[in-house]
Amino acid sequence: MFGVIIGTITLFIVGWAIVKGKYAPLVLFLSGIFMLACSVALGTGHFMPKQAVATGNEYLNIIEYIRYMFSNRLANLGLIIMFMVGFATYMTHIGANSAFVSIATKRLTNIKNPYFMIFIAFAIAKLVSMVITSAVGLGVLCLALLGPVLISLGLNKLTVGSICCMSGAASMVLIGASTAAAAKACELSLLDYVFTYKIPAALPTTIVMGVALVFWNRYLDKKEGWVCSEHVGETIEFDEKTQAPQASAPKIYAILPFLPMILVVVFSQYCIKSIKLDISAIIILSVVIAMLCEAIRHKFSFETIAEGLKIFFQAMGRSVSGVVALIIAAGVFAEGFKALGMLDSIVSLANSLGFGGFGMSVLFVVITTLITIISGSNGASFYPLVEMVPHIASKLNVSSVMLVLPMHQASTIARPLSPVAGVVVAIAGMLKCSPLSLVKRCSVPAILGLISHHIFVFLLAL
Repeated sequence: MFGVIIGTITLFIVGWAIVKGKYAPLVLFLSGIFMLACSVALGTGHFMPKQAVATGNEYLNIIEYIRYMFSNRLANLGLIIMFMVGFATYMTHIGANSAFVSIATKRLTNIKNPYFMIFIAFAIAKLVSMVITSAVGLGVLCLALLGPVLISLGLNKLTVGSICCMSGAASMVLIGASTAAAAKACELSLLDYVFTYKIPAALPTTIVMGVALVFWNRYLDKKEGWVCSEHVGETIEFDEKTQAPQASAPKIYAILPFLPMILVVVFSQYCIKSIKLDISAIIILSVVIAMLCEAIRHKFSFETIAEGLKIFFQAMGRSVSGVVALIIAAGVFAEGFKALGMLDSIVSLANSLGFGGFGMSVLFVVITTLITIISGSNGASFYPLVEMVPHIASKLNVSSVMLVLPMHQASTIARPLSPVAGVVVAIAGMLKCSPLSLVKRCSVPAILGLISHHIFVFLLAL
């Protein structure tokens, strides 16, 4: 019982620190070490994995456990994430993302109905989101590309802003850090997690949110006295940093950002069974193919190819201090949480209240949503919790997907509900409006997205 009290107090302190914007990896590392030390003092600390070598001193075992976490995570999940981040950055560097975006938005000006355009624009934004992993980068890019066209049709700039803020909700990206972490927590391959569960649940959720964006923005426009026909032909200007990218790369480059998704399917039981490639190897192969394209395009210029490889490696390095460090810190925090007996207490409480798997899933979604809204970060809400979910799922005898996927997507769907989220702040700054006015425009679509996605996941997990 004393361990549960310590764990609960620590949890509240961690939540407060993250909300205050403290460096999340340090907060999680310190709290995890503190809880592990308390578990040793209370005699409940059984956290050393079989692969780690005990030091002979229970308190020094904490340091050995942290070393093991770095070694294990960097060699597996961390390496995958580093390759993913490097690949995504390289695609932007060579103009492949811009080439795809240019093709996706080419016929946009042919649609004249402003409110129908909301749904079409959101669908295009979701399509673009499959190759842009940064929520802020995606939102800014969508506003730069779609904003002038949508506003010229007479749409309210807040409506346009809500489309861009919601563009990363219900993520369908394959090469994302949170996707890799979620797949590992579910003990599924990326292929199975993305194509069997993530995308099948995200697609209908996207339709729900798209329809909700149309009717909710139309309702608010009517309430505020905005008539689209009176604003047709209006323009909007952005500074040089937010201009639409110039797609100078060949059109064929548009397929390059999708290479990992294509190759994952090609080298699987659904296509070429005789060849088995790890996701890291697939991303390396994708980079090699892209570099060959660049070599041909630039007539085998050594400097150009070297600069691209340098960009790739630099992005990998930056991911270590960002997402990878957060994941390792979250693992230490989760193990301390577990060592104090907190997970057993949560499961016992859930059983006594009759929650079961679905009830626990709702609880985790609510917690994730609240943390995301308060902190404005999907990573801060998702990574610490996802480390605990597999243990809870096994104790409740339910599918890990039922707990992980709703929580995973809740962290992306709830992000536009936070006035301090990077994407909301960035879009509000570009449109010169209040972040809260954008949150209002996103509120109903996001809430309906949270509810509908949870239902779709539950149906898939049956």
